[in-house]
Amino acid sequence: MLQMNRSGFTMIESIMVVSIIGIVAAIGGPKVSSALQRRTSSSAADQFVAAHSLTRSTALRYGRVAQLHVDATGQSFWIDVDTSANGIGQRATIANIRYVSDAGLQMASNRSLLCFDARGIASTVGSCESGDAKVIFSDGVVADTVSTTILGKVLR
Repeated sequence: MLQMNRSGFTMIESIMVVSIIGIVAAIGGPKVSSALQRRTSSSAADQFVAAHSLTRSTALRYGRVAQLHVDATGQSFWIDVDTSANGIGQRATIANIRYVSDAGLQMASNRSLLCFDARGIASTVGSCESGDAKVIFSDGVVADTVSTTILGKVLR
């Protein structure tokens, strides 16, 4: 008698595997989506904290007032400092302007201009506002808040 060796899967085995994969995806999909959604607002908050730190270190580096601009209407934030040799007004943007709307987020803030003096301490000279800021990044469902103290320390 001739015996046939067949390799592969039967149709029933294939349907069962695809069904199990579908059930696992249906259960885990919303959790993965939720985690990615939380990560977007958290990432924007992390970028703001990094910009806040960079503003302070830029003030120390140049020995001049460095400014962290928070534009809630334009949904962006950026850093600038006077980089001229004699310190008389040639301002340059440090790093990139970060637009939170590119990530599908909204930003709200109670301050629009945070400044640090040459010692790295929060300053209210000129149009600079108090260092106790609250910036909220939200996608409408998930929100992440960054608060700073009057001395310029970041609280999360």
